[in-house]
Amino acid sequence: MPTAALIASTPPPAPSRVRWLALLLIALLLGACTTTGDLMDDLNTSLRAYEKAIRWAQYDAAYSYHKWEDAAPTSLPADIENFRVTHYETFGEKFNEKDMVMKQSIRLRYYHTETQREKSLRHEQEWKYYPESKRWFLISPPITFE
Repeated sequence: MPTAALIASTPPPAPSRVRWLALLLIALLLGACTTTGDLMDDLNTSLRAYEKAIRWAQYDAAYSYHKWEDAAPTSLPADIENFRVTHYETFGEKFNEKDMVMKQSIRLRYYHTETQREKSLRHEQEWKYYPESKRWFLISPPITFE
């Protein structure tokens, strides 16, 4: 049998087990990075939407981002529609990838429509990812205006 025919009929060597495991590990790591990136995109989307709801006095929309302990949403405070936010600033972000929790502080300036006096407050927020609903929720208490 000619050498060329022998080479053409011989199947290529099978990849070694170590090589196959290395390729599988790389694929899993790349998949994990994509998942974490997607989750961070979802978190940033939630943070921006929550900020927008607070800034535009859409408090019912803002409350929809909260995860309530007793599963029943807390009703909006009676006078909340009279508060307007003039400044919303975030700082001190800390992300715990293991627990999928992000903590941040916000500083608000706001006023009551009847008094027209601007006040400020600092609010600590804790956001947690819930895989069963594939969504980030605010698990800290809602903002309370004085």
